[in-house]
Amino acid sequence: MNAFVPYFLGEQHAPHPRIANTQKCIRAGGKHNDLEDVGFDGSHHTFFEMLGNWSFGDYFKREAIAWAWELLTEVWGFPKERLYATVYKPGPGEPADFDQEAYEHWKAIFEGAGLDPKVHVCYGGKRDNFWMMGETGPCGPCSEIHVDLTPKGDSRGQLVNQDAPECLEIWNLVFIQFNAEPDGTLKPLPKCHVDTGMGLERVAGIFATTRNFTDFSQTPSNYSSDLFTDSFSAISAHSSGKRYGNSFPKDRTQLSEEELNDCAFRVLSDHIRALCFAIADGILPGNEGRHYVLRRILRRALLFGKQLTLSDNSLGTLAERVVEKFSSVFPELHSQRMTIAKVLQAEEQAFARTLDRGLELIDKLTLKRKKLSGEEAFTLYDTYGFPIDLTQLIARERGFTLDLKGFEEALQAQRTRAQAAQKKTAITFADTSAEENSSTSFVGYDLANLKGIESSLVAVSKQKDGSYLI
Repeated sequence: MNAFVPYFLGEQHAPHPRIANTQKCIRAGGKHNDLEDVGFDGSHHTFFEMLGNWSFGDYFKREAIAWAWELLTEVWGFPKERLYATVYKPGPGEPADFDQEAYEHWKAIFEGAGLDPKVHVCYGGKRDNFWMMGETGPCGPCSEIHVDLTPKGDSRGQLVNQDAPECLEIWNLVFIQFNAEPDGTLKPLPKCHVDTGMGLERVAGIFATTRNFTDFSQTPSNYSSDLFTDSFSAISAHSSGKRYGNSFPKDRTQLSEEELNDCAFRVLSDHIRALCFAIADGILPGNEGRHYVLRRILRRALLFGKQLTLSDNSLGTLAERVVEKFSSVFPELHSQRMTIAKVLQAEEQAFARTLDRGLELIDKLTLKRKKLSGEEAFTLYDTYGFPIDLTQLIARERGFTLDLKGFEEALQAQRTRAQAAQKKTAITFADTSAEENSSTSFVGYDLANLKGIESSLVAVSKQKDGSYLI
């Protein structure tokens, strides 16, 4: 949504007052890092499609809430009695006021459906129901929509925001009405906006797992939909006939052979999508920044592929399935298919050598003592791309212990260093007396235009740190 910030602040006019879109998203680094969780449950991904509808100063809470309810219940057929809405209610010291407006709209909707708002409208504080893009910038309260997928559907809202796999958030309606200033205050925006987000994989997984809301006996999983089943078939064909069994580990430190295999299926099917879409958009594996994030995704896929005894150069074949399935919507996959195949092949060959060096290091470190320290495990993770889960597996297979606490401490120290090195930009909103439709054409790309520039002063914006000329 960064591209839309000038619209939210009123600095530019949006070309359209309403937009509906799908956004390609990767969450594998920084603030939202899902990488290490992918494979171990049915909801985490490194790559996913975010469905959204936007209003730039046009409709607001009443319409966004009504249309969300209409789509879910009247178009898609979600059972009304299984749906719950959350409304922002600040805790001590939290920003803004109770979102009375959103509450009133939800109250009317549930009453109209013959349902008790006291049960179906839940409350959340800043963590769950106040959306911010960063420390500064456009922000506002939000309403999440959750669905109860328990066998009887009678949780009465008790599982909302409790990290229960049987009660999932499916849609977040963000009401952007403030700008968070550097001093911590909230400044009302000149117009109110809407930004909603719904994960395609999660919605498709709900339809598949419940067989269109006719069977609630299975544990919900995004990986049940045909967004992933084609990849599962390709993985089976390249892994000596192993099959996906839809099992989920209860304890990540004590995985059964079946659970580990199923985790590997999910890791590969997710990671190959992330790799294909990122490479098609020009992001190549490397040693810095987002390029390093992509290399870690690729190496994690290859390491879990070892569990399934995948044949050499198998990632290229799996990528072909992704290209075939998604090119009709994302044509860049088809146009970049040769680049995707070449990059994956080169990285797979290079990592084979890195993997051998990593295993040699493990043999060397554990030759005289049957223990791997936290720092040593972190070196394997950071330098050689060994996920800690697979280092644990190797430890069990080879009979040595692993200092998990020491690994977590080393990992946290790295995160602290990364956070300290982050560059942050304060987004401020200044009221001006400039005419709304005035604009200035940027001509600085042409060196001939860098002399004799004429300008007019249209406003002076006085801020705490000085005055700005516009």
